[in-house]
Amino acid sequence: MPIAIPRSGADDRPIVPDVCISDLSKLVIRPATVEDVHGMSALINQYASANVMLARGPQYLYQHIQDYMVATAPAADGGRDVIVACGAVHVLWADLGEIRSVAVHPSCQGQGFGRRLVSMLVERCRSLALPRVFVFTLVPDFFAKCGFKEFDRDDMPPSVWVECSKCPKFYCCDEIAMLLPL
Repeated sequence: MPIAIPRSGADDRPIVPDVCISDLSKLVIRPATVEDVHGMSALINQYASANVMLARGPQYLYQHIQDYMVATAPAADGGRDVIVACGAVHVLWADLGEIRSVAVHPSCQGQGFGRRLVSMLVERCRSLALPRVFVFTLVPDFFAKCGFKEFDRDDMPPSVWVECSKCPKFYCCDEIAMLLPL
């Protein structure tokens, strides 16, 4: 079972273990399993503690496990595999999906792995026959490299706002809406 248990550091931010990766092209992205939940939560919440993305607790991840994909790599200390990337596709309606919770381990960033993960999530949307997919993000440059374009969040259908109303940022959202027609 891949793990990445949060620990308290000097600044009380969760820490994910270092990983040992010799070739990122060999990493496999696969559907998440319940055994991946704690590693996914640790990776996502490391970024959430830096206010880069929304936090996701184990209950949320268990309830939405079928939406997620993950990649793992060996821990640098030779221990269990560590979740090095995750992301989800959440279907909101017959014509719209959302990519959520994209997180890539700091040692895997800047090497095209995040774009590969998003590409697989977009392909998942296509396989579901969704004509468009969107993302709310604080890193629009990354999603622009993946083909997404900014758009006015007020143009979103009501099904999006039902989801957003559950978010702690609902009344002070600082995320940028980006859309990719498929």
